[in-house]
Amino acid sequence: MDKAVVTTNIYRDFAQSVEKFQKHRGNPETLVSAHGLAATFKEICTRRATRQLADQRLTDEDRKMLRLEANTWDLLQRVYEHRRKPQSEGRTAQELLKANPYVPIDALYRAWLSYSPRLAELCEVRKWLEATYRLKEPPPLSSEYWKFTRMDLKQKKRQGQTERTGYVRTLDPDAVNRIGDSGVLNADDALEEKQFIVSLFQYIRAGKIEDAAALSQRTARPWRAAVIRGSHHLRWEALNDPHTDSGLNSQEDVWSGNRRWLLWRQTCARAAMSTALSTVDKALHAAISPSVQTLPAVLPLCNSWEDRLWARLSALIGDRIEARLQETAGAFWNRGTLLDRLVLLDQLEGDTKPVAGHDSDWEAVIAHQLEELTEEAVDTNLPMEDFLRRSQLSIIRRQMQPLLAEVEDTFKHPDEPLPASSIRFFAHVWLFLNMINVSNELTQSTTIIEKYIEILQKSGERDIVALYTSFLGHAAIKKYADFLAALPLKTPRAELERGLRSAASYHLNVRLVAQEAAKLSRDRAAKLFPAEPVTLPTLPEFGGDEPLTEGEQHIIRSLGWLRFHPVTKDLILKQSNEDTRWLLCRGRVKAAIQLSVDLPETIISVSGDPSQETEYMLYRKLFSLWDQFIIVQKLISSEPRGMLDGDGWGHWKRRVKEGFEQLFETATSVMTANWGIDSMDDVDQHGLTEDADVVRLKELQRIRKTFIPELAMRLTRQLIDARIYVPNAITMVTQLANLVADGKDKLHLDFVYGGNNRIAEYLLLVREAILVGMENGSSDPLLPAL
Repeated sequence: MDKAVVTTNIYRDFAQSVEKFQKHRGNPETLVSAHGLAATFKEICTRRATRQLADQRLTDEDRKMLRLEANTWDLLQRVYEHRRKPQSEGRTAQELLKANPYVPIDALYRAWLSYSPRLAELCEVRKWLEATYRLKEPPPLSSEYWKFTRMDLKQKKRQGQTERTGYVRTLDPDAVNRIGDSGVLNADDALEEKQFIVSLFQYIRAGKIEDAAALSQRTARPWRAAVIRGSHHLRWEALNDPHTDSGLNSQEDVWSGNRRWLLWRQTCARAAMSTALSTVDKALHAAISPSVQTLPAVLPLCNSWEDRLWARLSALIGDRIEARLQETAGAFWNRGTLLDRLVLLDQLEGDTKPVAGHDSDWEAVIAHQLEELTEEAVDTNLPMEDFLRRSQLSIIRRQMQPLLAEVEDTFKHPDEPLPASSIRFFAHVWLFLNMINVSNELTQSTTIIEKYIEILQKSGERDIVALYTSFLGHAAIKKYADFLAALPLKTPRAELERGLRSAASYHLNVRLVAQEAAKLSRDRAAKLFPAEPVTLPTLPEFGGDEPLTEGEQHIIRSLGWLRFHPVTKDLILKQSNEDTRWLLCRGRVKAAIQLSVDLPETIISVSGDPSQETEYMLYRKLFSLWDQFIIVQKLISSEPRGMLDGDGWGHWKRRVKEGFEQLFETATSVMTANWGIDSMDDVDQHGLTEDADVVRLKELQRIRKTFIPELAMRLTRQLIDARIYVPNAITMVTQLANLVADGKDKLHLDFVYGGNNRIAEYLLLVREAILVGMENGSSDPLLPAL
């Protein structure tokens, strides 16, 4: 990701990174590299913590949390990159010493790191703590040694004051620490000495050993520089392997570091535990030569949680190196006598390979030291800081699974919710571990990702939901479909279509997503509709302008999910028929018509099911008939008022007559069309065994018994009202009555449903038509007078 690019918010920044590295899923070497996924997350947090961005308004506390999160991503990247490194195939420390007893400690140290992944990992964590430490500039320090104390002593000597006056008698480094001598420095010198030692400690804390030594040299304290540089192990390239030509000439064949490292370490430990030294001085000695024994001495200068973690890890590392060195009798350079060398050679006669298995004793020490920090990690009122500290400890302790389980457990307590930033962090930790295939450190559930998806939905970040849903495994299809179905009804069609199509970008099966989204939309609609009544529904008036209900809109949307992508075009016809039946069975004609709007003509050509095609064409005729009723009704209501010439009036009457003739023709066509089967007694004849087919036939019967009687009676009423404009209106009424009574189409059976029989109601309308046809005295009611 281009570092110069800043998206509208942090959610999109993280999503861009995940999308960029998604193609490397299962390739840990790329994801854990210094330019991998975790490193990119760190860069996002660092950039937002240090820059003023137009899309965010951050408090100082927010920036602090972002820096802490950036440090945690840095730790995650370093640790997992180290864990992915292959096991060393070089020689062990024992093999090196057996071939050459004079191998310097620096070479042995590298061998220990190669064959002790846990030790090397703790060293990597310490480097991280040193790299993320915010080193303060040291205060101005005098380049003269105890300047004011020396001036005071000279002044007293000139004045002949030889007795004790409270000041030190000498200016040697141990003057203020000598037992039995309670002399003190000048107040200014004492303050500067404390500031100087604290500055040295801070340099040590930052891993800048040479900077600390250089500061000692500049301030006329060379012995401090010598003590600090004693932490360097002996390095002598010419002695690493005497059987190999090192390529060094005599001038380059030089050594550096401490030849008596163990002695120096023991001396520092005694100084750290001395009662004569000041607190800061003891902390400095404990810091340059750390051990669990001297850990209490260094803690007073540890002002932050990171300082205390650094002190404990340094103590563990220092003790481990000393233990390894003791196992080799100190090697040559820390013993040196002939007897010690003989002991060393005798020890090396055994196995030269490291002991296989888990060093349980040392791991127990590590666990104990880090466990004590766990309580300190929760000593905060900020949940985000608490969990970030826990995360760092869990990474070091290799206990990410319990931590993620604890995070999931917090979701069960809505009264104490985690901040959205915390959920974002843990969701991406889960993703990172998932992408590098560290399944043993993941929880089995995907609750964290699902919770983060909810946050994205609430934040309006709908475009990136599909990306995170793709990580839900088998639940991804249903989860993303549920997200789509839950989008607000006012969401524009283009956004709905974009949401469905984006599933393909993240390897989700678009066909399955569309089918599931359609199903969920229908389920939502079913919950909003009242239970289907036993009696037939009441049909609305033609041309009603009632708005669609929420349930009707969900039904319409359910079909829409199958219309957005070509992979589902073969499903549209059957689903369209199913949804139309569902609506018509409840008398929702307007919604059924709206459902069919803009359906492509190709849905028939790709269906391959003649019965579904026939049903679809029936609905097209039915909806066309409904529109014609509305057209004729509007024609009648638009009867001309005032004076019109003969041609104008005649033209209007012809339009009305033609409209009714077309309406009559369409109505009879619909009523005599094939609606499936005539009665449920024919189910066995069709060989239907599946419940879905039986339900379909029942719904078709219900629709037929709703619409055929209603259409016949509404058409009869329309013709009676239009008889003064349509000369053959009563004739059409009687033709329709004959059609109903004719046993060929059995339309009279459709007037009966359950215990309700509408034949009598219909015959009264026919009787009324005959009577009004005889009003002018015509002898033949079928040929009313013009």
